[in-house]
Amino acid sequence: MDVGALDADDYESVHRASRGLAARYGMLTLNAALEAWEACVQDAEDGFDAELVWEYENELRCRHWLAAAWPVLTERVRAARQAELDALDARYRLATVPLPGQGDDAPWHSRRPRLIG
Repeated sequence: MDVGALDADDYESVHRASRGLAARYGMLTLNAALEAWEACVQDAEDGFDAELVWEYENELRCRHWLAAAWPVLTERVRAARQAELDALDARYRLATVPLPGQGDDAPWHSRRPRLIG
């Protein structure tokens, strides 16, 4: 799909996702959620400090937000950002290992950082 310039409907879908998810996740924008996911991925790649690993679950909230927001976004917005999200998800999979006995309902949630110091 040729994304081209985003229009008012595209931007409104981003605002609708932000407003709709604010009660559950706090007010986030699509850009902020993707930046937070990138930071979380980087933390997983660098390795988590065992004393702070309890924060890991909280850091995953941005990926939960993205999963919940994605269906609300227009196809053009998703197409414009899908490659970025896919690349971050791939990096995350490389930096983490699956947790035994976990389901796959939220693949990022059923994994832990490979490096914990």
